Amino acid sequence: MGIEFDDVAASRLLTCLTDAALGLRASGAGRRASAETALHDFHGAYARLFEAARTIESEDRVRLTRALEDLAVQLHVVNRQADEERRRQEARAAWQERERERDRALLTVGAPLRPTLDWSSCLWDPEPADTPVRPTPLTASFRARTRPRSSGGGSGAGGPSGTGGRSGADPRRIREFSDSAHVQDAATEQDLTRVRNAWAGFISRCSWVPVDEATLVVGFGDYLAENAEDAAWAARIADAFAAAGGRVSLANGTLDVAGTSTMPAALRRALDPSATPAEVAAAWRGLGLSEHDLRALPLATKLQIANLDGVPAAARDIASRAVLTAALANPERVYRMLGLPYAYGAVGMDEFRRQVAALWKGVRRADRLAQGLDAPSAAVAQLVGFGASDGALVAAVSLGDLDTASNVTVNVPGATTTLDSADEKVRAANGVVRRAMRLTPSSTFAFVSWFGYRAPAAIEVPSQQRAVAGGAELTSFLDGVRDSRNGNGPRRLTVLGHSYGSAVAVEATAQTRYRIDAVVTYGSVGLTDDTKPEHLNVGEVFATEGEQDHTARLGRIGRTDPRALPSVHVFSAEAGPETNAVTGHDMYPPRGVGYLSPGATSQRHIAEIIATGRPE
Repeated sequence: MGIEFDDVAASRLLTCLTDAALGLRASGAGRRASAETALHDFHGAYARLFEAARTIESEDRVRLTRALEDLAVQLHVVNRQADEERRRQEARAAWQERERERDRALLTVGAPLRPTLDWSSCLWDPEPADTPVRPTPLTASFRARTRPRSSGGGSGAGGPSGTGGRSGADPRRIREFSDSAHVQDAATEQDLTRVRNAWAGFISRCSWVPVDEATLVVGFGDYLAENAEDAAWAARIADAFAAAGGRVSLANGTLDVAGTSTMPAALRRALDPSATPAEVAAAWRGLGLSEHDLRALPLATKLQIANLDGVPAAARDIASRAVLTAALANPERVYRMLGLPYAYGAVGMDEFRRQVAALWKGVRRADRLAQGLDAPSAAVAQLVGFGASDGALVAAVSLGDLDTASNVTVNVPGATTTLDSADEKVRAANGVVRRAMRLTPSSTFAFVSWFGYRAPAAIEVPSQQRAVAGGAELTSFLDGVRDSRNGNGPRRLTVLGHSYGSAVAVEATAQTRYRIDAVVTYGSVGLTDDTKPEHLNVGEVFATEGEQDHTARLGRIGRTDPRALPSVHVFSAEAGPETNAVTGHDMYPPRGVGYLSPGATSQRHIAEIIATGRPE
């Protein structure tokens, strides 16, 4: 008895669909306003191309929103049908048991009373329906349209509407549209990632529901890919006008060359925002780019590669360091490239400079510490990402070679964390990885300090919003670690979550395509009430908290302590033989004992979990 229908997976998909639809509706006004601004002083065939692309985007956004909302309505229907079928099965099972009781009663009263018993049974206890409830097949349908981006004519009278061979524009306005569109699409990409992950989970856990058509997720990705190409196309047109002197007239044939991407097809596939880490990895392997090739790429392309999950860590390191170097030399340019002037709640220019300098300090620290890593681990440090998410600067720093290490750990920090703490997190990572190396000296290690999400401010801790967004980013990063290694993934992959980072880690490991060996929460602010270890794609879950960590208990109001969940392995953070108790909430404080401080009991046990899979 029972049906293959997971209420949690269905509920997650429903939430993701609703949030994505709301986000798309909310983005319309801003996109329309920035496009109308770009059209000021824009004339000729390329102005008409721009307007045509804008119209298609607007119409497709409305269609996509309706498709998401329609699928949400269908989910409500199948949810109700699943409940009806479960109740029918339960009622029938109960009735069959009562029938067996009546049959046993016949053995006592004898055959003469059989007609009476049969008659009373039919009258007072009718048999429940024997026909199962059949779920309504789902139709998840959407296809994005391609948009015109070439006039198709040289200097003659070709092009849209067959009028004029030249176009003019204000490059500043066009570039502002491109930057604004990039920021808006970055937020929508997170919604796509959540919908894609939730849809995959629904399909794998709700096979009771048939699916007639499933083009929505792919179509959503195609819509974003068209948006990304619109933004890139606009930026290239703006560059062409700027290079020619600004508000001048250019031949449409010249703009055709400038506006059409000349990237190799494989690189275009890799940079497609709808591509999964596995698709990125496959496309990247087909490129065969050398280190010199990477260094020769334009800075905008390096920025994309730096944050592209599925690309090998060595390539991401080259790209990320190039962007970081540019941010130090010309912070205003990189600040603008990241779309931060147009992102709500984004870091200001002064804060941007400070965090860039702090990240540079942390990377240099990592380079020095990596030189002391014991063989056979590679004596390298890697910057595997540098960009922006939700208006915050994000990055990831690895001690050890992420492309070759047999044992990989990803550490997720908690609330209020920024790149200002890069140096501190790298020093914490160094202590843990060195202790782990001593336990299994034949293994090779990489320890990633992951700053890949906008950590919440203290007032945001009760909300799950930052964890959901960060979880989608972390899911992509974790999958990308394995995909980038072409089937030669690490033998052991561990995710650590400190404070609010534990909520991010759990959100991510509920969605990863590849199984994570262990998740460790320390000083956790708690998990949502519907989170269960069995819902995670994880081998084992571990948790610890110090008795003097009052911050974690305060932040956990309204959430579940992971230590209270069944099947979670709890280990100590108190004083032990030759180890010290945690004295507060911090990961690696300058004073006192943090969870990853040298000599801390919790640090020793976490290193043991990383190295051997269990605390001793």
